[in-house]
Amino acid sequence: MKKIPYASSTDILGYIALSEEAELVVQCDAPPLEVITQLNQAECYIDLGHFFAHALPMREAIWWCIQAMRLRQPDWSREEAKLIDDCERWVREPNEGQRRRIESQLEAMKDDSAPKWLGQAVFWSGTGSIAPVDNPVVMPVEYLYAKAVAGAVNTAAVIPEWPSKEKGHRKYYQGAFQIALDIANGGAGTVKQGGDVCHALLD
Repeated sequence: MKKIPYASSTDILGYIALSEEAELVVQCDAPPLEVITQLNQAECYIDLGHFFAHALPMREAIWWCIQAMRLRQPDWSREEAKLIDDCERWVREPNEGQRRRIESQLEAMKDDSAPKWLGQAVFWSGTGSIAPVDNPVVMPVEYLYAKAVAGAVNTAAVIPEWPSKEKGHRKYYQGAFQIALDIANGGAGTVKQGGDVCHALLD
């Protein structure tokens, strides 16, 4: 995979606390595509969300998260939809002013808001300090953004609740993972979902 060019998944998995179910099926030294297949077949979807979030480069991981949020576009409030749009603008043209504007929107949102965790991923992206403005610079720990990406993707799988919980949950994850695979293979993140096409236009 062009964007996950590792012969072994050992280093990626070193940053992830796998569930007991995932530990039973994953071969840590296997290539990433094999681990992705193992986790998907075992329906260890939360673990697979963490795997993609840590395996993709930072910008691509956040772009994946944006497109995963788009799969639930009708479910977001106006404030959440605006935040997703602002995060997309940041990925296209990263700048400190936009990153700080995204930060300013987070405090008013609930912790169970998936778009909030997307915004947190942008703020923790490692492109600037996470301390208040005018304070000494404090950079985030490695892969902190990836934890927020995984949190957003996995939260969106269950909140807001689906009319048909099991069907919606599975459909969402499979759509999100198709997007992640497309990006991992160097694509733009385009996937058919429920008859619609989600277009990701990452340059």
